[in-house]
Amino acid sequence: MTTDIRKQVRYTLVEKITIEGREVTEAILRRIKGKDIRDMERHESDLDKTAFIISRLAGWPPEAFDELDAEDIDALGKIIEGFMGRRKRAA
Repeated sequence: MTTDIRKQVRYTLVEKITIEGREVTEAILRRIKGKDIRDMERHESDLDKTAFIISRLAGWPPEAFDELDAEDIDALGKIIEGFMGRRKRAA
């Protein structure tokens, strides 16, 4: 099993977003911790779980997720899966 041991991953957004009045062009995700997983599991839908964990690991307010481009959401989700030692399998 391959594990991503970096403390943070920098990802350049396909489409910039505005968070609290500032333009954001990249996401810097910290590694996921057990508390993050527990808190994420409190959300019911997969989409809400994805929104929560991306916002939490990037240090963004929850509403920032709603501004993300779908391609960015997919890429950030794959980075987070890498932190957890798993990848989505192609259908």
